[in-house]
Amino acid sequence: MKKIFNIKIIAVLCVVTYLTVSLISAQFDLMTKRQQLASLSQQQQRVEMETEDIRHVLEIEDEAEYVERIAREKLGYANPNETVYKDIQGE
Repeated sequence: MKKIFNIKIIAVLCVVTYLTVSLISAQFDLMTKRQQLASLSQQQQRVEMETEDIRHVLEIEDEAEYVERIAREKLGYANPNETVYKDIQGE
């Protein structure tokens, strides 16, 4: 009778251990998937912004205006005798 009781206790402990490990594994997978979702959401926003920029470029009639804007914004160019000030407060 005592052996059957010990076997039942061991079986219950094995089941509890299995369930605990399974729960921890599921929580880890859930956390990983949430991180992937956040990363993909950021990537989607970035792609949508780039798409909107491209759509805007396609709609621009004056290509020179576009080139000037890009030169100013991304490359930091300025017209002759023009002084450009950058706000470094936010950096």
